Amino acid sequence: MDDTERQLREADAAVDKAVADFISKIETMSGRWDGVAPAYILESVLLALCEEMTRLIDDPDLANVMGEAMLKLSDALADYRGLRGEEDL
Repeated sequence: MDDTERQLREADAAVDKAVADFISKIETMSGRWDGVAPAYILESVLLALCEEMTRLIDDPDLANVMGEAMLKLSDALADYRGLRGEEDL
């Protein structure tokens, strides 16, 4: 295995761990407050993630190397965020 392949595997493992840790934290919040529906927590998390991920994706340095799939993901996150904002009006 070459160095690049090893680094890609390490990066994939780090992403998997970060996602698992994040999901675990979200799951522990569900049911923590009797008057707060789990759907509210999940939607709040999703909106916050949309904000943060859109900010990362919209980085001008990334825009130059993004493929079509990444652009579609960025657009979908922005659309979701926009739709949620309209519901609050």
